Amino acid sequence: MDNKDIQSLKLDRSAFTLKENAYVKYKNDTYRISSIINFTEVIGIDIKTKKPKRLLIKDLTPLENELNNDSLFKDFDEISDEEFIDLQKKYLSIQPLLTDSISRAEIEEHSKKIGVHFTTLYRWLRRYKTTGTLAGLLPKPCGRKKGETRLDFNTEEVIEEIINSHYLTKQKPSVQSTITKILDECTKRNIPLPSKNTIRNRIHKLSEYMVLKKRGSESIARTKFHPVPGKFEKSYPMELIQIDHTEVDLHLVDDDDREVIGRTYLTVAIDIYSRMIVGYYLSLNPPSVTSVAMCITNMILPKEKKLLDLDIDTNWDVWGLPDTIHVDNGAEFHSQSIINAGLLYGINIEFRPIKKTHFGGHVESVIKTFMKAIHEIPGTTFSNIHQKGEYKSEEKAVMAFHELEKWLVTFITKVYHKRVHTQTKMTPEERWELGLFGGDAPIGLLPKPSNPETILIDFLPIFKRTIQKNGVSIDNINYYDNLLRTKINVMDKKTNKKKQFIFKRDPRNIKYLWFYDDSTKEYYKINAADQSMPDMPLWEYKILRKTLKDDGIEKPSTFHLIEARDELNRQIEDSIKKTKKARRIKQRNKNKNIELNKDKKNDSSIVENNFKDEIDNNIWDEDIPDFG
Repeated sequence: MDNKDIQSLKLDRSAFTLKENAYVKYKNDTYRISSIINFTEVIGIDIKTKKPKRLLIKDLTPLENELNNDSLFKDFDEISDEEFIDLQKKYLSIQPLLTDSISRAEIEEHSKKIGVHFTTLYRWLRRYKTTGTLAGLLPKPCGRKKGETRLDFNTEEVIEEIINSHYLTKQKPSVQSTITKILDECTKRNIPLPSKNTIRNRIHKLSEYMVLKKRGSESIARTKFHPVPGKFEKSYPMELIQIDHTEVDLHLVDDDDREVIGRTYLTVAIDIYSRMIVGYYLSLNPPSVTSVAMCITNMILPKEKKLLDLDIDTNWDVWGLPDTIHVDNGAEFHSQSIINAGLLYGINIEFRPIKKTHFGGHVESVIKTFMKAIHEIPGTTFSNIHQKGEYKSEEKAVMAFHELEKWLVTFITKVYHKRVHTQTKMTPEERWELGLFGGDAPIGLLPKPSNPETILIDFLPIFKRTIQKNGVSIDNINYYDNLLRTKINVMDKKTNKKKQFIFKRDPRNIKYLWFYDDSTKEYYKINAADQSMPDMPLWEYKILRKTLKDDGIEKPSTFHLIEARDELNRQIEDSIKKTKKARRIKQRNKNKNIELNKDKKNDSSIVENNFKDEIDNNIWDEDIPDFG
């Protein structure tokens, strides 16, 4: 392959905020957002023509990142342990400042206490808020970019002063009157005016307990914030997310013969403030690291493409980076790649305390709601043997995998999101909109990732390898491209040994790798050296390797793999009418092909939102020979 044909991807973990007076790109033109209409549109002013125009949010992209920091584009495994420690120290230093309700005097006092100059603290704070991730705190090239400015201390003092002396009083003045008072005071002092959204965000981030107490509702504050087992209430959307898995109470059939293939698994994420479902992942494979990663990815990214793929005419206006994710203590949640990616995206991943079941109460409750609705579908297993009674679940099964996925997303978006919740007394959609646009302290639209593909690639399994004359080998597969020639036998100046480079592999299709070039801060797609190798998920490759090893072939060629796969497929076809598990395997293969065809159709090397294959060493059951 000629180098000019190589697909490349430059990581970018920055996020851009959709707010008034923000600058964005729309079809190669630059606009200033003058107002936000709803979840899908804004009014933008063309900076050249000065004419207003309705802009679709899904088509907006950020301007070039103002920090000009190459560290934003690093692969997280390229970040050294020392840099990770430094990141955490910087974050702990600015953490008390993230409330945005602290005076300059207090900041200077804090800076003396920790031994860091207050201007340095302001710089770290600005870089963290601009990128939305801890990657913004990585060391950047020396020198200041033209036009870069620091926060104005005088404006900060006015905001703090008016919030304390005006807003936080028993007279309970409105947010709008507070904004007006701050802008008037800044005008009198002839200092820069903050934006209205900046003031709203400052007020929003105040402690709810403090707001209630100082605005004359101390008894309510004591009652609301007194610890109650099983009660988790939050102040704004995406403040806290709960994620959990379940095996769905429904037998499925295959697409072709409509024969039973068994049950599927659901991973779901719920926003505690609004009760909106913010992400999900459905798979025929048991819960794994991939399940968690794909659910989080689905949560962070916009959902338009998913709705289009499923042919569902509705809205699911949810995206953004959460503050905290609560998960149980399953091994799949403890993956280091999940934890590291969470760190860089500023996501605090907390594990449910042992025997503290109420910490996952909301997500468990919504899973029960889903299962209750599923019990109305023919083929349900119900929740227990008493409910099931004499019902023959497998004989009644009628729904295929993709039909269930469409039903699930339809139920989420058209039923669950529009049903009044018993605790919030509002629908999840109404509550979500209230948190973003309504109430006394709306937070506005959540920041959108600048590069959705970066989020996906950050979660892929990582490998470190030296590059030899024949390229690089992983699991006995050689990968090569002319791009690697300049990296052959390169020495690492730090260790004085052959340098190990970073590679990432997509478990859905191991025909190619992503090679990270630390000199350009880009990933390049490197195909298998043997061009005849077919598209193949990792789980299928492991089965074929085990089968061939049992036949005495330790290092199989691509010809061996293709031949073995054809033989196993023939065995599966022979077993289709005999066993449910064989039909399940056939359906998994079909799911795989659907995803691979989607990749080619969209001309994209990374599929957005969901994987259809995972690593699973237990896909064969007792009625099928154990090939893997």
